[in-house]
Amino acid sequence: MLKSIISGLFLFMVCIGYGQDSIPKYTERYSLRFGIDMSKPIRSVVEDHYKGLELTADYRLTHTLYLAGEIGMENKRVVSESLDFQTSGEYLKIGVDINLFKNWKGMENQLLAGFRLGKSRHKHQLHGYAVRQLNHFWKEELYKPLSTPIHYNNLSAYWFEILVGVKAELLTNLYMGVSVRMNYLINDKEVDNFDNLYVPGFHRVSDVSPWGAGLNYTMMYQFPLYRK
Repeated sequence: MLKSIISGLFLFMVCIGYGQDSIPKYTERYSLRFGIDMSKPIRSVVEDHYKGLELTADYRLTHTLYLAGEIGMENKRVVSESLDFQTSGEYLKIGVDINLFKNWKGMENQLLAGFRLGKSRHKHQLHGYAVRQLNHFWKEELYKPLSTPIHYNNLSAYWFEILVGVKAELLTNLYMGVSVRMNYLINDKEVDNFDNLYVPGFHRVSDVSPWGAGLNYTMMYQFPLYRK
């Protein structure tokens, strides 16, 4: 009798263990995504004196953490009543994104918060500037165009970005994303007689505040690597 009970319990435990092992485990895709910031080609077409391109990428590290970055170039000429200059150069940003959105099974949409560290290498060309006439009663400004632009080369800047945004899967492996960014200028290399008024990747620089802002509109394609 005891032997039969022990045998029955053993068989019951084996059945439970087999049933647990037979339950399929859900796995998630870990992928590498590449894309482009669509706002810069659009600006290059509709905005005078601007050319730009930015490539983006991210790689999933954990369930919610992504390694992310951008690399790009900008060429922008700023023409005003007192100044005419052109800035061109390249930049690199690298950081992480955290997905705050809890997806349903099989979905990979994202509500993101993250940060970037950015660096640019750029140069300026001064095409003209206004000279204040101090000997006049009204102290008027006289614009002085330059026949030969003045070049300021080998300039650089470093900044920090915080961002929030979304990424949604439109089609299989094709994602659209939008992010809003606040930039803080950490350090910049400039010449004595000309400030960094525009930095590629950071955009306009102000004497009043080291803060700036930006908006990214990206299209990305996902390359699945493995599941876990």
